[in-house]
Amino acid sequence: MKSSFWAVLVVTGLAAVSGAQTLPTCASNCLNTYLKDSSCNPTDAECICADQTLMGNVQTCTLQGCTVVEGLAARNFTASLCKEPVRDKSLTAPIATAVSGSIALVLVFLRMYDCWVRGEYQWADLCAVLAMVFSLPMDVYEFYMKAEGMGKDIWTLTPTQITNVVKYTWVTQVFYIPAIILTKMAIILFFMRVFPGRGFRLLCLVTLVHCGLFMVSTTIAEILSCVPVAHAWSKWDGTGEGLCYDNTAFWWAHSAINIATDLWIIGLPIPGLLNLQLGLRKKMFLVLMFSVGIVITVVSVVRFSGLITYSTSTNPTYNNVMVATYSVIECNVSIICCCMPSLLACLRRFFPSIFGSTNRSYNHGAGGYKVTGSPFPSEGIKKTTVYTVSNLPRAGDSDVVELMDLEERKLKQPW
Repeated sequence: MKSSFWAVLVVTGLAAVSGAQTLPTCASNCLNTYLKDSSCNPTDAECICADQTLMGNVQTCTLQGCTVVEGLAARNFTASLCKEPVRDKSLTAPIATAVSGSIALVLVFLRMYDCWVRGEYQWADLCAVLAMVFSLPMDVYEFYMKAEGMGKDIWTLTPTQITNVVKYTWVTQVFYIPAIILTKMAIILFFMRVFPGRGFRLLCLVTLVHCGLFMVSTTIAEILSCVPVAHAWSKWDGTGEGLCYDNTAFWWAHSAINIATDLWIIGLPIPGLLNLQLGLRKKMFLVLMFSVGIVITVVSVVRFSGLITYSTSTNPTYNNVMVATYSVIECNVSIICCCMPSLLACLRRFFPSIFGSTNRSYNHGAGGYKVTGSPFPSEGIKKTTVYTVSNLPRAGDSDVVELMDLEERKLKQPW
């Protein structure tokens, strides 16, 4: 009888202090058990929060005796009782998404405009467009996740909100895989147009096959990470039945292979670049393009380190914000990178005086012999030679075409 009275006194007193929030029965029993051994009064919230031994024992007891939902409710009760600061990083991912996604979308449209002007569409253009198509759901769902509480502590969310966040996270992961790999394929196809060497093209084809198989296999594996599929976002509360593989190990392996592929693609054209004879402006552009590729790799590495924190975190809706942000940035910056050649072509078309071609075009008119008067004129034979030098950007000029022509000329000339 005394024990029941003590429990009622504890719960009533602490509920009054914590804003009338309800403490689950399992957690109140744990608090009742260990509060007897403490020097704190049942209504002295400051003393209870400062007693680390008491709070540790209650937390351990709660984890063992409560369900996941009850444990989160108890944690939220404790946060309110101890007046912990309210943390909110919900705007981080949406802002990064809006900025990087808008730039990527504009560059894809510019790429399509450049293709329309030239009247030529390549496989690389299709890969870039498809990458944007798969990236858009990622961008949109970041805002849905924010609306459901992504960026806040998980114990402040309702069970429905948590389920929705997990579901939307699963959706973004499914679309992340093809989006990021298609940009790699677009860059490789661009390399094949720039460097037409047979050995280099063979390396590119092998890399394309690797990327294609990697994309298909990992996308299917992520979709079927749990059977039934819905168990992927409903298993967090410990209820329901289903079979899942170790998703953490999957993403570690995926990130490692992704980073290794990035490094391979960055190093692939270096021998060819060293042999190209380009103007200073174009060399600066190529350096900028490959620097962006290095930035993508750095973001991938940072994202991989974040995955380690996320896999061991008991507060994923707060700690996973940066992983989600890096994933979106990685995809959108990759799209920006693979569209940079078309961006330069458009800039040269709209601003020829600033971004005009550095190449010179020399047209040599053929020398002609002209005979006047009789077959044996007194003035003899006259020879006329005309040289025309032009330095004007062509309307449909493209960096890809120029690099190809320059490389082909270099291979054909014996000197």
